[in-house]
Amino acid sequence: MMMNLIKDCITFFQAGGVFMYPLAACSVLLIAAVIYRMFNMKKSLICPVVLTRAVEQYTRGAVGRTELERIAADSDSVEGRLVLDALNAPLEDEASLKEMIQVKAREEFVTLQAGLPLLDMIVMIAPMFGILGTASGLVQIFSVFGMDESHGMIAQGIAQALNTTIAGLAIATPAVIAHVYYSRKLERISASMEVLLTELVSFRCHHSQR
Repeated sequence: MMMNLIKDCITFFQAGGVFMYPLAACSVLLIAAVIYRMFNMKKSLICPVVLTRAVEQYTRGAVGRTELERIAADSDSVEGRLVLDALNAPLEDEASLKEMIQVKAREEFVTLQAGLPLLDMIVMIAPMFGILGTASGLVQIFSVFGMDESHGMIAQGIAQALNTTIAGLAIATPAVIAHVYYSRKLERISASMEVLLTELVSFRCHHSQR
């Protein structure tokens, strides 16, 4: 059964013509981008639960600053670096400190967005290659009308037109799903981290004024 499936895939690919090669490249890039995002979006690398809980306890006075700094440094995460910046920045003015943390957070999240532009590109170009293959197949179909023994050429043109369209949509659809999923996940993490860091900065500034 597996051998038949492989043969069907090879036949499908060969029938699609030359535009199946860039579509195959798009599929490889899609898989690579999704795998990269899976590893890059691990919660332990962005906002580990232990650190988030420690920040919440610190703002309630249940954890000391030294202990929070140790947990943040040990976490080796985006949130850990931002927490250390919020605790050790020389600024005492709350507005200035919040602005500085926002700038650093934007820099961190630009790095976290790596791979999303590639998914966006695949969403756009995969259907385009599919349409090009469709147009090429239609040209082949119309070019042999009226000729003797043209049935084989017409069948080949139809296969190329349909197969490239199917392949383009089959690649673009999971790319759209992955792009939307990871974008929304990053937005949720960004929003929750912004609230947490705002509370941390406010606590630090108010505590230092006492």
